Amino acid sequence: MKRFRVLQKNRTELVAGLLVILVATTACAGFKKPWRDYSEKPFSSAEWLAGDKIERGRMTRDMFRNPKVEMGSRDLALKTLGEPDLKKTIENREVWFYRIDFGIPGAMDVIPISFDEKGRGSVGMAKGGTMSIAAKESEL
Repeated sequence: MKRFRVLQKNRTELVAGLLVILVATTACAGFKKPWRDYSEKPFSSAEWLAGDKIERGRMTRDMFRNPKVEMGSRDLALKTLGEPDLKKTIENREVWFYRIDFGIPGAMDVIPISFDEKGRGSVGMAKGGTMSIAAKESEL
């Protein structure tokens, strides 16, 4: 009888522990992860290529102000930023999208790089008469 109570108590503690982990994981979905740094940092192609969407988000602001970021052609964009996460054709332009995360729910979550018919690249995309340097993947 005593053994049964111990087993039942252990199961209850196990279920409670798993429930806490599930709630904590779900609560952090779409929000800043407290164990990650979201502060801005200078753009580095090597870190961009090796990093995830959070690291990319940290470098995004500097990326637009940095004349050393090469995106003038598909080859330069591949060398600097790597393979895009998503490709689409928008208003007769090939647009490459790179996922980013600022840690803000509902914030822009992709950076577009557009290429014209001659293959020249530029940051942003034109859609519906508006030029955007960031977008929401769910709205593409």
